[in-house]
Amino acid sequence: METLLSLMGDPHLAVPTVHVAGTKGKGSTCAMIAAALAAHGVKTGLYTSPHLHTFRERIQVDGQLIAEDQFAGLIQDLWRHVETVASYGDRGTVTVFELLTAMAFEHFRGSGAGFQVIEVGLGGRLDATNLVRPQLAVITPVGLDHVAILGDTIPAIAAEKAGIIKPGAPVVFGRQVPEGRAVIVGTARRLGVDAIDALEATALEGDPEVVGDRQRFSVRTAFARYEVDLPLLGPHQADNARTAIASLEMLNGHGVGLRPIAVELGLASTRWPGRFQILAGTNPLVVVDGAHNADSAEALLATFLSRFPQRGKVLLVYGATRGHEPVETARKLESLKPLVVATRTRHPKAIDPVELAGALRSAGLDVTAVAPNTEAALMAAQAMAEGADIILAAGSLFVAAEVIEKVRGIRPELYSTLKGDMMPTITAPGV
Repeated sequence: METLLSLMGDPHLAVPTVHVAGTKGKGSTCAMIAAALAAHGVKTGLYTSPHLHTFRERIQVDGQLIAEDQFAGLIQDLWRHVETVASYGDRGTVTVFELLTAMAFEHFRGSGAGFQVIEVGLGGRLDATNLVRPQLAVITPVGLDHVAILGDTIPAIAAEKAGIIKPGAPVVFGRQVPEGRAVIVGTARRLGVDAIDALEATALEGDPEVVGDRQRFSVRTAFARYEVDLPLLGPHQADNARTAIASLEMLNGHGVGLRPIAVELGLASTRWPGRFQILAGTNPLVVVDGAHNADSAEALLATFLSRFPQRGKVLLVYGATRGHEPVETARKLESLKPLVVATRTRHPKAIDPVELAGALRSAGLDVTAVAPNTEAALMAAQAMAEGADIILAAGSLFVAAEVIEKVRGIRPELYSTLKGDMMPTITAPGV
């Protein structure tokens, strides 16, 4: 990755950076920070992963997806560098994620962005994004996920996340368990940078008020008082907003003249679909959420119970990808007494639904149907639903995406099966 970026003239160093890692909430926090920076009139790049329907979602400027011709042009322009890296013979080949990361840096540089908000892909220390020299590092809550790669304890995983902390740039961190907090603070102290606990730097005044699909609450800091109207539900999203606010205050004077009204406008305009998203106009009601680990499932449960205290049956359309803990995640939703429809997505790492159903049944969950794909699973759930029942699609962001596509009539990009690190063949219209 270092070689590729060097061949490109180091675009990752051309734009001031907010670098965000964490197990849960990092994408939401990135989206909030980027929206608030844009509301200040700062042209802002946002790089996130994965995507729901198109690769272009990963690369945005001021909330606008990179255009198809720009996306294709970047691949064409950068491919010679990809081939050069491979020709050296001792550095491997550029992966899909690495190329997308390089494309994002180049797009933000070419767009004249004043800031770029960069989400870590996996971990932090060895992530392809971790060549940036950020003005600010942000670490959202750390939990157990990707344990085969990052380690099977909170301190081990926190150490990987804390690998984005660099000399000269403070770190803001969200809600952490004590052992994770100790690693983050210890890393910051060793590097001689400030570590700001977002929940100590901000105070939530009263309980959030849920109004439809939004929540409203007040946040006070030493700098200002913010009236937040957030289009994302759940106590965890209120925490993420506090982390975003603490982060934005740390950027005050570093290319940003912070204005509380602009922060409020940015948070109110945040778009982050697939995270406790209620799909309007469906009967029965359909809710999608990308919860794919035990911590995110706990957040989903709390949000679901607060939003739907009165309801009928819960029909859980559930799929999972390898690398996570699908049974532990599903167990967190067991108190809803859901009727489970086990399924699989198009993702090449999706777990076979028969295998998944067996694991869930062994854990005591009521698996009432097994479907070969999410469309069939949604149809099965709809057939079982009546009255005030709710269909909940979860277990993977890819499940959420495919249910959204079916309900909203979105035609997704479809790829040939990825083999190793080869680039996919895209067969969407106009690409």
